Amino acid sequence: MSDDLNVLVRRLQEGDRSAFDGIYELTKRSVYYAALAILHDPSLAEDIMQDTYMKFLQNPAAYRERNFSAYLVTISRHLAINEYQKRRRTDLTEDLESQRELPSLAGSVEVDAEKKALVELALSVLDPVEKNVVLMYNVADMTHKEIAAALGKPIGTITWTYAKALKKIRTALKKEE
Repeated sequence: MSDDLNVLVRRLQEGDRSAFDGIYELTKRSVYYAALAILHDPSLAEDIMQDTYMKFLQNPAAYRERNFSAYLVTISRHLAINEYQKRRRTDLTEDLESQRELPSLAGSVEVDAEKKALVELALSVLDPVEKNVVLMYNVADMTHKEIAAALGKPIGTITWTYAKALKKIRTALKKEE
């Protein structure tokens, strides 16, 4: 995927706008889930995803060949953090608990109601960083190395966080049985 993505990015940088469709298809999940993990609002995460691609398209030459997926995820995370901080400052009427609700998985993963409840239970026991790592790895299909680059953390920390999150999920699911 990385080689294909780099070829598409080079084509886009050389002026081939049709390469964007391929870039979008290969990166949309990771960009979306990076924003969703911060904002916990699917529609707002979609807005941030659009803003991320718009920001990249304004100056595609700014990207220097390293890890394009991590580059886009970093833009998405920064935009999401800015949006979160802006909303936190200006929105005094919303209850803090409603902001922490787990977003519905219905639109992103097709599962029956029982499995959906188990997935939501499993994710509810994780702290935000653990949830972010689990979603990026399992849903956005990012490697631990890509996640580490996107989050600006050492790969060992990501691996440890992922293992700890899985242990929490297993414990929660055993209690549910």
